[in-house]
Amino acid sequence: METTLSPDFSSPRRQSRVAIGIILIKFIRMTIRAFWPILISFFIGGRNNSSFEEWLGYIAIGFAAFNLLGSVLTYFRFYFHIENDAIVIDKGLLKRTHTNIPFERIQTINFKQNILHQIFNVVSVEIDTAGAKKSEISIDALGKEEAEAFRDFVLAEKDQIIAESMPETQEAQEAEPEKSERILHLTPKDLLKVGVSQNHLRSMGIIFAFVFTTLQQFTDDVTDTVTDQVNQYDNLLPDSNLVIFIITALVVLIISFLFSLINTVLKYYDLSLSINKSGLKIVRGLFNREEISINKSKVQIISWSENPIRRIFRLYTLQIEQASSAEASQLKSKIRVPGSYMEQVTRVVGTVFPKEYFRDETKFGVSKHLKHRLFIFLGILPTLALGVSLYFTQGWEALYALLLLPLVWYMTTLYHRKRSFELNEELLRNNSGIFGNAHDLMQIHKVQAVRIKQSWYQRRKSLATVQLFTAAGHLTIPFITLDLALELENYLLYRAESDSREWM
Repeated sequence: METTLSPDFSSPRRQSRVAIGIILIKFIRMTIRAFWPILISFFIGGRNNSSFEEWLGYIAIGFAAFNLLGSVLTYFRFYFHIENDAIVIDKGLLKRTHTNIPFERIQTINFKQNILHQIFNVVSVEIDTAGAKKSEISIDALGKEEAEAFRDFVLAEKDQIIAESMPETQEAQEAEPEKSERILHLTPKDLLKVGVSQNHLRSMGIIFAFVFTTLQQFTDDVTDTVTDQVNQYDNLLPDSNLVIFIITALVVLIISFLFSLINTVLKYYDLSLSINKSGLKIVRGLFNREEISINKSKVQIISWSENPIRRIFRLYTLQIEQASSAEASQLKSKIRVPGSYMEQVTRVVGTVFPKEYFRDETKFGVSKHLKHRLFIFLGILPTLALGVSLYFTQGWEALYALLLLPLVWYMTTLYHRKRSFELNEELLRNNSGIFGNAHDLMQIHKVQAVRIKQSWYQRRKSLATVQLFTAAGHLTIPFITLDLALELENYLLYRAESDSREWM
């Protein structure tokens, strides 16, 4: 295929010179990971030596020289070009590697930018290929315009190769110019809503553990000081320990809220979601800017969920799970899009799954034994353990622990009521939730394996749990009858094996 390249990618090219700095940062990180025990031992054990600072200086200079030399040599030993409808990458210092990536194997080309990238207007280019053991085929730094020209050329050539192998009618349809439509853009107001509605309990638990551990290990003076201050008000405050706990809990709650809010802004700043004929594109991030393309044929599972706070804002968290290698670290296999309204959820689902797939669906619930088991393990047993432990310190006031039982029963009842799955010839929808709602939607012909599991209790009740595995993850359907589980397994495997559609 003879095509005039603009700019010319047919001859070997180097990366932007900014790549030297990017590679240097990588070398420094690898050095710290490899030698941090030695550095700590020098700091701890070397203080008695009068020449400790001198030796430490020599070590720092040696590491700096090694990293700088390695990053410069890595830059000058890296070349890429396009040849015979393939991307060719040559790299390596002592051991040279020659990688040839045919266009037809390329799934997506994504961009990433950290602060250094953004300052110099360059991007890191990450190439996702079908069947690769790793997804770390990347170019550390290219000028943004050059990277966009490179991506556009490669994907256009790939589409042309695919079109030439198709019938004329389908080829004409595929040859239509690609149009991109932005369907979601998070404004500062939307970011605030997302931050407020995040799960603060997760970060709160971590911070709680950190605060109490630090107070115990740091010094007793902090606790003694707080206690002395509180004891001044003994006449007004009957239990100073309770007051200390409440104050600490409020501080941790505020820190957790701020942590979640800041993390949301950093990760999802200026997020936009666009739809085109090949799939989806997401751009997000403040300090680490990402541009991720999602090929709709690679999407395995689409999930959307809400919690009570998000329900007030009418927001959903949309998650798109796409096929990727198990070792993928840079390219995202599970992409979250918070701050989505039902309109955007419907558009994304309609883009990935054609509307003719949504036919009459048969709904199946789960066994009531699931509710009973959850109530025993999450309600009765913890309440007994808590009550017994409190009895030896609080006496009969330990009976207050019984108040947990109605709450746990209510929660398990809600969970059992919402736990269900729906099935037709094309799609399986998995439903769950307690105070909120969560839904997972997957295409049946993309199921790769089905596993039926039974505990001793399930065997006694002729029940089973079914796990459905895809190239992106798995779904679980718990506590259905064994007959239904076997019937579901046979149906799903038959549909997957008899379907000739390609999705990679």
